[in-house]
Amino acid sequence: MQIRIIILTSISFFLQFVGHGQPKYDYSKPFLATSQLGFRENSPKEVTFYGGEDNASLPDEIQFFITKVGYRLPRETKKVPKPWKVPGNVFRYPINTYLEPYEKEVLQKRHQDALYKGVLSKVKTKWGTFWRGDFSDFATAGNYQIENEYGFTAPFQIDNTVYERLERGYLEYLFTQRSGVEVPGIRPKENADDARLDIDSTYYLPVAGGWNNAGDWRKWLFLTLPNLDALGQIATYGHLAFKQKAIEEMQWGNQYYHHMINDKGQVYEDVGGGINRSGDYSDGWWNENHPGVTAAGDTAFDNIPMNGVERQVRTNYNPLVQYQFVRHQALASSIMTGPQKNNSLVLAYRAWNYAEKTPNDHRTLFVAQRLLAIIELYLAGSPNINPTMIEEITKELLSRQYISNDGLSGYFMEKGNTDAYRSIAFSVEPAMALLRLVEADIKEIPESTKKAKMALTNYIDSYLLKDAKTNPYYLPPYGIYVNPPYPFSQVFRKANDKHFVRTFIHVFSDRPIPHGMNQVFLQQGYLMARAGKKLDVKKWKDAAEKILNWSMGHNPFGLCLFTGVGFKHPIPASFMNYKIPSAALNGFIGTPDDQPYIETRNLVEWSTQEAWDVPYTYAIGLISFLK
Repeated sequence: MQIRIIILTSISFFLQFVGHGQPKYDYSKPFLATSQLGFRENSPKEVTFYGGEDNASLPDEIQFFITKVGYRLPRETKKVPKPWKVPGNVFRYPINTYLEPYEKEVLQKRHQDALYKGVLSKVKTKWGTFWRGDFSDFATAGNYQIENEYGFTAPFQIDNTVYERLERGYLEYLFTQRSGVEVPGIRPKENADDARLDIDSTYYLPVAGGWNNAGDWRKWLFLTLPNLDALGQIATYGHLAFKQKAIEEMQWGNQYYHHMINDKGQVYEDVGGGINRSGDYSDGWWNENHPGVTAAGDTAFDNIPMNGVERQVRTNYNPLVQYQFVRHQALASSIMTGPQKNNSLVLAYRAWNYAEKTPNDHRTLFVAQRLLAIIELYLAGSPNINPTMIEEITKELLSRQYISNDGLSGYFMEKGNTDAYRSIAFSVEPAMALLRLVEADIKEIPESTKKAKMALTNYIDSYLLKDAKTNPYYLPPYGIYVNPPYPFSQVFRKANDKHFVRTFIHVFSDRPIPHGMNQVFLQQGYLMARAGKKLDVKKWKDAAEKILNWSMGHNPFGLCLFTGVGFKHPIPASFMNYKIPSAALNGFIGTPDDQPYIETRNLVEWSTQEAWDVPYTYAIGLISFLK
């Protein structure tokens, strides 16, 4: 089959989106971008300068300086209006701060207020022309800003504790998503009357509590169960001040999860208001391994239990949720104490038995989750789980890896190679499952562990990082395509002689799911940070940190995608914006020619601005394994 690939003028197309579609920020003016969260002392550190409309007239190399926050290197005053040139100590032209040329001594030698002097070098890429500088060797702790003749970065910090701000923000985010109770200053008591089964309106379940997702009222398990993993990482690796709080938040969430499994061991999908949409994972309910496409709308309820006005528990069987429950409950049992420790393991094993008796279509996501689930059960000491069972599932997952001698290699396919594995919320689950096997180091199956290590290395080096070289911010790809959708309307690069690839999700689709990529990139970074720590590979850890920096503002729009940190953000979009402090947003989608795009107007655009859980959970994983 011949695929036509549309060719667009990348720079003009990109500027069309920037200049005309996004008037909130004026990108015709020069600006500097770097991480607004900051850096650890020995982390990779980069800054990027965009020249605005004056790109063509700027030199190939431009000096930049690091100063303390609030300092400004001396400049000439030729452009200041004459009426403003008055005697005395005028405070930096308070009506309009002019960026005049530097005084000659600043450019000729290092000024006393400049703590570091570097060079921004011109780079021409398919994403446009800009200037890139590296200051990784500046490792002095403190609060700083970067300036050049044309502008300033937002303030940033250099300190080995800088990532603790994300731990605090994540705990705040989860606490404010608590359902069924009042959170003073954030939300009133809501939906404390949960709920009844969608197949039997007379059967009530005590499932008030737990966490909302993205500020709304629907309590998805597939999006919120991973919070147990992130909270466990804070309890294990986080600052001492946050450890007990993380345990308490795990206990809060688990009370809800423990009511979402029936006596037979089936785990229910979610609780929500309104009529549940019909269908399950075998039909249009799913897209790009993302359950919940065009979900039923949510409605607030009356907080009065058993009066006939209750929310609904979705009782569809979902293998993803089923194995996620096993995985995260088994993991929680190794972290928590008291009754919940034992209860978590008992319920995990009950859910495992139900899953093993219930057929599914063995799509790659289910195989990966099944392997993750059985490994956690084994490590938690669950009975009747043995290494031979783990070995069999590993063999099935390894058979899905595609190896090519031409181009990209090491990524995963669906059963029968009908398509490549892609996922909006769980982009690297197959590789994460293999990494977990390497970490487990089960002595009875050394050959499986060896193969898993080789497959993991191939996935990171020959797929993620190899394709990351094709874009100026070293972002790994969204996914591989066998039969690209709408190939005459959107760009797909050749991955090898058989497959195609995009950095960002395809925007033209049969289903309404163009989606931001923040969680995709952050989970890829999480994988590389965790694998880099286990296998002691520095380049993987550095790549992970650069991905984090992208989310924190080092991107072509200079926008931080975490609203609890940084200074310049997209406008968050949610049903309940004011109830989501410290949120992580969906982030950038791709234009048809695979350029980064994010909405910055006062619009509610779910694809790029929506806040939800998974980007934050992966960010916590990323920083936990960089420490």
